Amino acid sequence: MEDRVEQDEPTQTTADGLTRLATSIVELLGEQAIDSRLGAKLLKRLEKEAKLVAESGPHQLDKTQKRSLREALEGVEHAVRQVDANLLVSANAKLRSTDESSSKKAKTKS
Repeated sequence: MEDRVEQDEPTQTTADGLTRLATSIVELLGEQAIDSRLGAKLLKRLEKEAKLVAESGPHQLDKTQKRSLREALEGVEHAVRQVDANLLVSANAKLRSTDESSSKKAKTKS
């Protein structure tokens, strides 16, 4: 229901504004200032807003603006995936070190 109301009203958001916001989100993800869950939620919202901007934004988008916006959104998606991948690598390393220390303790008791 909320999406329907948003789509009925023209947006004042510009493609440049969304591109700059996406770039800032990528930087914040890289600095670990926000986590990947928030990054994913922001990406989803940015994608909805980008659709509104393309359909009923204050200005008709040219090919360059569309490409820049698409690349910025892809950058956010990549950054979210990279943060998730780094978390998996860290968790795996932690598990390995826990397993190694457990097996060393078991060997010294034998």
